[in-house]
Amino acid sequence: MNERVLFSHSLLRILVSSLILLLIAPVTTYPSKPTATRKADVIIYGGTCAAITAAVQVKKMGKSVIIVSPDKHLGGLSSGGLGFTDTGNKEVIGGLSREFYQRLYQHYQQDSAWKWQKREEYGNKGQGTPAIDGNSRTMWIFEPHAAEKVFEDFVKENALTIYRNEWLDRSAKGVTKKAGSIQSFRTLSGQVYEGKCSST
Repeated sequence: MNERVLFSHSLLRILVSSLILLLIAPVTTYPSKPTATRKADVIIYGGTCAAITAAVQVKKMGKSVIIVSPDKHLGGLSSGGLGFTDTGNKEVIGGLSREFYQRLYQHYQQDSAWKWQKREEYGNKGQGTPAIDGNSRTMWIFEPHAAEKVFEDFVKENALTIYRNEWLDRSAKGVTKKAGSIQSFRTLSGQVYEGKCSST
């Protein structure tokens, strides 16, 4: 037999063997019955900057909160590479959002934060405003890892409970409603998260 025929026969054996293994391999299923339901006053699904700041605010208001995130990394677009704040009037940004930018400013005050260029070489050009505002002590352009660190600090400082890599079960059984409001939801792991329903 020539090499081409031998190669074809070997490839065919590999493909058939792989197909057989796929057919006899056990199918991965998620538990049909969830473990103990995790409850809090407020359940937030997502790991974005909005999810983290909302959880911090809930905690400051004296309520219990659980964050359920499909992602491992926190911060959404802010920590995912969109580190250019493009609002024209920075004075309209307040509260926890402003605290985020102030913490970034503190981060970039450290010489160790400037790995790729010296601070004095940084152009400090934002969109109509400086990237670094020394008067308001804010930093409007930043690296993803710096943003993620700020969000992780928010989680630690506020003792936020967060479950990562929990994907929402989008089947008909994934959400339970009561009086038109979401009472609980299930993730693909089978875990159920329940918040307090408002009666109003």
